[in-house]
Amino acid sequence: MNFKKITASSLLLAGIAMSPHALAAQSFDGHTINVAFEIWAGDDVSNVLEITNDKDVLASDWAHPDEKDFYVSSPDVDYFDWDIDFNQNRIELTYTSIKVNDDDYEYSYIDSKGFHFQDIENSLPDIINVIVDADFAPPGFDPNLVTFDADNIYVNLRGSSCVNPYILFDEDMSFMPGCSNPMGPTRYNNRIKIKVEFASDGTNDDPTIDNATINQLYDWLESKYPESLPTHQDSFYIQGYYARFYEGTGFYVGSLKGRLYLYNIHLGAMIELGEISHLVEEMKAEMATDEMDNI
Repeated sequence: MNFKKITASSLLLAGIAMSPHALAAQSFDGHTINVAFEIWAGDDVSNVLEITNDKDVLASDWAHPDEKDFYVSSPDVDYFDWDIDFNQNRIELTYTSIKVNDDDYEYSYIDSKGFHFQDIENSLPDIINVIVDADFAPPGFDPNLVTFDADNIYVNLRGSSCVNPYILFDEDMSFMPGCSNPMGPTRYNNRIKIKVEFASDGTNDDPTIDNATINQLYDWLESKYPESLPTHQDSFYIQGYYARFYEGTGFYVGSLKGRLYLYNIHLGAMIELGEISHLVEEMKAEMATDEMDNI
């Protein structure tokens, strides 16, 4: 496989055109998601006491964020706002109202309240798992309070806060941690990321090649062809394909039923790279040669 020759021009010559949405049926892109901020009775998210804001948001991979300054108090209050961004199969929540030395723009939640995301049009596959990235989340945020079912995701913010600087006290009069973080992407701990895994109808006709092996193949391709597949990406399912997406170049690399494909979103074209089993053998042979060279 001469991967270096698989470029934008070769995709055009391949002439295998397909809709830009064909590989996006299992991402949020193009789907309408109802976003609500709810107050719950305890941690039972089915027992809703109040909805302070709710809006249908059209998710798009081209808009960042998809919803800016989503208020969680009332439209008359210009603080306690969040940016909401949907990208592929991820949701990113960023608390935007934090301002230094201004208590009005700080939040601290003792009770159960938070975001509810719902596939109101039932246009997405069932949600089967969520993975929470809390590396830069507000202090006190508990990823275990993020729950889901087939069509809903609930992000309970109970116990979390975003205050700055360290001047407020919690119930036992101890200092509450501030959310300032000069090393964070926003210079605050104010961002929650959620990766959503959807059910897939894809099958692999070679049961000896599992997703772990395909991930290893993707890693190998990334190391060999960084110009086309820059930086390591996580794998996810899109309309049956087990794929990775590289935003910088617009390429998807995806596997389906034992074969590997390359797709470019800018050209709307796809080419087949061959059988995964053969590519895995090529990878293993090259890795074995490299090991021998290092002895």
